[in-house]
Order: sequence, then structure tokens, then C-alpha cells
Amino acid sequence: MIPRILNLWSRVETVLIGALLIIALAVFLGGGLLRIVAPAYAVDWATEVSIYFIIWATVLAGAAIVQEDRHLHTEVFIAALSPRLRWVLGWAMSILSIVFIAIMLIYGWQAYEFANLLDERSGSSLRAPQGFAVFLPLPLGMALILIRCALMLMNGQRPFGHLSNAPGRGE
Repeated sequence: MIPRILNLWSRVETVLIGALLIIALAVFLGGGLLRIVAPAYAVDWATEVSIYFIIWATVLAGAAIVQEDRHLHTEVFIAALSPRLRWVLGWAMSILSIVFIAIMLIYGWQAYEFANLLDERSGSSLRAPQGFAVFLPLPLGMALILIRCALMLMNGQRPFGHLSNAPGRGE
């Protein structure tokens, strides 16, 4: 059941991330085209809105990257370790990563609440609320990564498991 959930989640995420990036490109190019073709109708918020879509797509991609084990890592030092030490280090790094993500979720939520408290708005004529557009993606993305990690653990996979691909691992 969990592999099916992870698979469906990955598909939905991929479509959503792709749609957000295509919309960002369309808004950005549309805004630039309006400035050239019909300057009287040009909008001052096209770049801003495209950046919001890119922020959301980037943060949502974090959970997909965890599932695909594509986070940045180096294995120069790790390859020299014994299989048992790689296994221990792998679990230690997974736990530290999960703790870091949980902390980022908490502080991201606090930043979102603070931005809402101050009613921060963008400088363009759109006056977009910055709490939703800029600050909410961080705690939401971190929550999605934590949920993905929990599902992976329940499925017998270790999140951030790049150390398990190191040669000679005997698990």
C-alpha cells in the first residue's frame, strides 16, 4: 500500500511542479510581451508572480528529491569506510537530516505567521500577501518532506539513503 501511495504522490508532484513552472514561464513571457507589444497595458507584477510560482515549485520538489535520493552528497570519504560504519553513518545522517527539516518547518511556520501578523505585501500593484506567496512554501515543503520520510521508513527504506549505495554495504 505504501509503495502505491509514494508512486501516486510522485506522479502528482511531478505534474504539479511541471504545471507551476510552465505557468511561471507563461506569466513571465506574457508580461515581457505586453511591455513590447502594448506598453499601455503592461503589468508590473509579471516577474513577481513568476517568481512566486518558481518558489512553490522548488519547495515542492524537495520531497520528490528525497524519494529519488537525489539530494547533494559526496562519497569520497564514505567509500573508504567499512560497510558497518557506512550503515551507522547513514542512519546518523538520516536522523540529523530529519531533525533539521523539522526545525526548518517550525521556524518556517513562525516566519509565515510573522509575515501575516505584519500583513506584508508585495511592492507591485498586485499587493500580494508575502506570507502566503513567499513564506508558506517553506513549512509546507518541509512538512511534505517529513511525511515522505515517514512513508519511506514505514516502507522499509531509509530517507537520504545515498550511503546505502556505497560499495560493499552488507545490509
